[in-house]
Amino acid sequence: MFSFKKSNDQHSGVSRFFIGVHISSVTRKLETAIIECNSACSGSSLTLLKSVSFDLPNELAEFYEETLEVIRAEQDVDFVKRHSSGEFSELEQFFPKLSSSKVGKKNKDVSTLARLSLLRTMTTTIQKEAVSELVADSDVTPNKIIAITVNDPGINLISDSDGSSLRYYSLSDGAALAKHTGTTVISSLLPNEWSPKDQECSVLSFPYWILLSDPVKARLVIDLGETARWTYLPSSKTSTSWKDMLFHEVVPCGSLLNLFTSEATKGKSFVDVGGRLSVQGQCPNELLEFWGGFQRQTIGNHELPPRYYTPSNASVLNEIFYYNSLKSAPQKFSALDALCGSVYWIAEQIKSSVEYYEPLFKEPFDVILTGGAKQNGLLFSRLSDLFKPGEFRQLSEYGFLEDSFDAVAVAVLGALFSTGTPVPLPNNSSKSDCFWGEISPGTQEAWTRFLTFASGKSDI
Repeated sequence: MFSFKKSNDQHSGVSRFFIGVHISSVTRKLETAIIECNSACSGSSLTLLKSVSFDLPNELAEFYEETLEVIRAEQDVDFVKRHSSGEFSELEQFFPKLSSSKVGKKNKDVSTLARLSLLRTMTTTIQKEAVSELVADSDVTPNKIIAITVNDPGINLISDSDGSSLRYYSLSDGAALAKHTGTTVISSLLPNEWSPKDQECSVLSFPYWILLSDPVKARLVIDLGETARWTYLPSSKTSTSWKDMLFHEVVPCGSLLNLFTSEATKGKSFVDVGGRLSVQGQCPNELLEFWGGFQRQTIGNHELPPRYYTPSNASVLNEIFYYNSLKSAPQKFSALDALCGSVYWIAEQIKSSVEYYEPLFKEPFDVILTGGAKQNGLLFSRLSDLFKPGEFRQLSEYGFLEDSFDAVAVAVLGALFSTGTPVPLPNNSSKSDCFWGEISPGTQEAWTRFLTFASGKSDI
């Protein structure tokens, strides 16, 4: 088991380094981090050397979203074809992407397979440049780097007829990155085959626990990103307390706020900076009641396949909320009211989910608030009123930059993989502890270095 030390702590031993690369869920940001490890032995310490984030080119995010639209459209057409009795006409009207002519147009010049290949090429090129810059700025010699670990949102394709099982395809080409950098690469950190309920199993929870756990007090990390999610990290007072980790992805968050912001500004802005637009609307009780009684997994009276209503499939859920809030509600609500109402609704849903799981929390906890949507002043205020366990804590208080923390967690995953340490999943998952990731050797020297480190030898 590793322990984390702040960068100014003294440590001894030969330095080995692990690099983490993380791409955000909407491919708008890339984070990199490099950590130092003094040994592969149990009880070794990890030290954060440097972390940094980059804005990714708009072309990558746009091409990624367009590829997702094409794939979803193909899947939706297939779904409706399998229910050809005509009773799903309402579903066809709801999803404009169901038009086969639109699918054909998008696929006219680039096939889905070619899109996936091009995305991997674009992503790998950016990752290579980011790693080179990080290593140069950190004054780390490449012959001391054990592995580069990469994580990205990937693309999920249906692998069965009813949509209950998905196959994950990473945007990262580990073999190509290993060839470009000469360093061993660990990629594809999610299981290839998974069901939507596996979203409750985050591979980053255990690294979070290593980086943030406290000997005395538990911590609840609430991430207000594209989706709202939280991770419960028990105290580290016992060596096995990590078994009480919990993770829950609640509802769409930043992506939903951005959708209503775009609607309120007629497409002029997608981000409600500071929540200035949110406070201009009202939160009608009728809207909250309407959302409260709304089953996410239905359009009208029709139940959708599981892929439509997992929180991670935020873009589809957002369309459903948009449709049900502004188009088919018993009374029409303005976009500003929907924006304001969504802030209240997101805060209430986060609080309700925490209360539901709270009987499983073993001890009092501090709340660490992170994620881009926390800059929305109204959302921050609502959460403060609902939780009241004291002031929210920030990741900076623990020595981390907020916009590159996930890259640090990914680097820790690489260290765990390299030492043969299984990564447990939260929520007492039925999945056994696994070595999450696929390995791509770099040069012969780099591969020998990786194997030597993994064996616990010190003569690297």
